[in-house]
Amino acid sequence: MESAPATSAAKPIARVRWLLVASLGLGLAVAALLIDKVAWDGTPPEVAQWIGRFHPFVLHFPIVLLLMALAFEAARLPVLRRLLPCPDASTVTVILAWGAAGCTLGGGCGWLLAQSGGYEKELLDRHLWAGAATALGANLALIFRLSSSRIGAGVLHGISNAILVLTCGIMAVAGHYGASLTHGETYLTDHAPDAVRKIVGLKPKRDANALVIKPTGQRLLWDEVVQPILEERCNSCHHEGKMKGGLRLDSLAGVLKGGASGAAITPGNPKDSLVLKRLHLDPDDEKHMPPQGKPQPTAEQITVLNFWIENGAPGDKTVGDYELTAAVRAALDSLLTPAQRKTLEAKIQAEAAALETALATLRSRLPGRLACVVPGQPELEYAPGIHAAEVGDAQLNALAPVAGSVVAMELQQTRVTDAGLAALAPFVKLRNLQLQNTALSDAGLVHVGKVASLEVVNLYGTGVSDAGLQHLAPLKHLKKVYLWQSQVTEEGASQLRAAVPGVDVNLSLPTTSKSAAAAGKDASASPSANPP
Repeated sequence: MESAPATSAAKPIARVRWLLVASLGLGLAVAALLIDKVAWDGTPPEVAQWIGRFHPFVLHFPIVLLLMALAFEAARLPVLRRLLPCPDASTVTVILAWGAAGCTLGGGCGWLLAQSGGYEKELLDRHLWAGAATALGANLALIFRLSSSRIGAGVLHGISNAILVLTCGIMAVAGHYGASLTHGETYLTDHAPDAVRKIVGLKPKRDANALVIKPTGQRLLWDEVVQPILEERCNSCHHEGKMKGGLRLDSLAGVLKGGASGAAITPGNPKDSLVLKRLHLDPDDEKHMPPQGKPQPTAEQITVLNFWIENGAPGDKTVGDYELTAAVRAALDSLLTPAQRKTLEAKIQAEAAALETALATLRSRLPGRLACVVPGQPELEYAPGIHAAEVGDAQLNALAPVAGSVVAMELQQTRVTDAGLAALAPFVKLRNLQLQNTALSDAGLVHVGKVASLEVVNLYGTGVSDAGLQHLAPLKHLKKVYLWQSQVTEEGASQLRAAVPGVDVNLSLPTTSKSAAAAGKDASASPSANPP
């Protein structure tokens, strides 16, 4: 009989204690917004960073409790109480109280975690404001609820419920910004249905297996090979919103810039590149990246990263721009999924069939030889041979249907004119062009200089001069230019060498017994310096 008064007396005391806890939480939420950084030099103390790491662990506790408090309070509405179990008002109050306390604790840990740096400031500020507003709202809802004269009734209780609804909405926003900091800003929309993506203004998501999948040699080394590896293995910690160590690996500029520990890579020197050093550390080493528990890159992916860095970490080259060892080629091929490989094989077969149909028609109209460089592969070479005198501008134009597949053309001693060379524009893969002993002049080099893929050009016995040769300066893939018995001087050749580093400009006849024309052909017998 005496226990009831004791319990009754304990309730006001408990209410006062929870009011004090809620008031403290309210004050801390406001302080988190007003205090940007505490007064410590450099990075926060180890203990502060350690406590901050509990933020992801603690925050799920109040999220569940606040949503449970809202759901239980909704179940008390007259419309729902007949359908759902109806908890009493004191149960809702207890759940809300623990939820508010959890918000305060989680917010404090999050604030300490933010002080360690490595996050995009604007996105971090949004998360901080939304998180602090959640803690503030939860504690304010609890204060109004505990301040009502009778639990479950009154104006203050209604205000508490309204604040709780608003708080849960803000909590969802805080969660979105938190996920964006950790996983990137597209985390919630990456796998959303197209209808949802359309509502938020995004393009429909395409199936990775339905994307344009290119043969190995045609893939862009950064965009289509290296960046997907970094995105899969590294970007969860090193993206725009979350830059651990001040390092971003979601863009080429970020990779080249490096982070707090210095340059992420040293172009041309894989052994001194920090990214590869961290990948090769013992998995138990605390500096090993990615850390334990994260998906580790495969040996093939590391081989590809090493190859990219070794070749200067380019951002605009294709795989086909380089000579590949068997190991590197195998590593590149392994990056395709079985579904992608099947799609690629089907695509190559379809292109080969279409190409053979086009070739059958063209061969009946073109003198000479039009064939695949490698049987079954969609790369062509054209050589009139003994029929050179029958080839002119009309025949060059006739190659237009397969222009995108031609990698080598031997037009020496043909009747192709300067004006006719304008037809070279669609030959976007042309790497070897033989124009020796033609009527070519500087006017024709204007068109030749627009074929960006060119690597070998033979201009022996033509009328080109120093002025015309400079039209070849934009050809950054150019490796060899033969200019025997042309009007080009050593000065003009030097200007081209300065414009295109590494190019071999040959002005003199070879010292062998071969003719100049034959020597030029031998020097460029392969349509490309690279494997197809």
